[in-house]
Amino acid sequence: MGVAVDRIRKARRQKIVLSCSSVEDAKKIEERLKIRGADLKVAKPEMRLLTFIIRDVLKFNSDEDIVTSLRTQNRYLSEGLDWDKVRARVCYQRRARNDLECYSVLEVSAELYHRLIKTGFVYVELQRRPVCDQSPLVQCSRCLDYGHRKRFCKEVSERCAHCGGEHTGVICWARKEGEPPKCINCTKAGCEDTAHGAFSSECGVRAK
Repeated sequence: MGVAVDRIRKARRQKIVLSCSSVEDAKKIEERLKIRGADLKVAKPEMRLLTFIIRDVLKFNSDEDIVTSLRTQNRYLSEGLDWDKVRARVCYQRRARNDLECYSVLEVSAELYHRLIKTGFVYVELQRRPVCDQSPLVQCSRCLDYGHRKRFCKEVSERCAHCGGEHTGVICWARKEGEPPKCINCTKAGCEDTAHGAFSSECGVRAK
């Protein structure tokens, strides 16, 4: 079609996802597919909501109560935020150690998510509860890269999550010598901050 396609992958329900380097290329492909194939349906994918978890919330709070509390009890989140454009909903709840409490997992818009993670807590009714990331990232435990699991990994040797060497973390001499960690993913990506483990929540590649 005379346009650059960066990536093509199959998806569920007889769908194919095309990734382009520019909006103009995507528009050209969309227009030409609509002309050529009457049976083809072309649509832009919806932006995914980001997921976070609120720990140890009292069970008597309904899903609606939790979402309402986000909006009305946390003014530090609301400053400059257009709530008419913000999406937030409770996905599910997980059991906590205390039978009277639970972990609430929510999906929210990107801007609200980043504010919550940066602050690290949220008020729900009379409680001040910690929050943390719950994004469904897939990370390989062999090569430590993202996007696949160990069973689909093509690498032969395992990588250390502490130093990135070709060995497991159990026998890592750098860890035993007390040397600081070095993230293999941030090193490959050329990030300035590499002083963390490959599974760290502070990883720049993970955040991206």
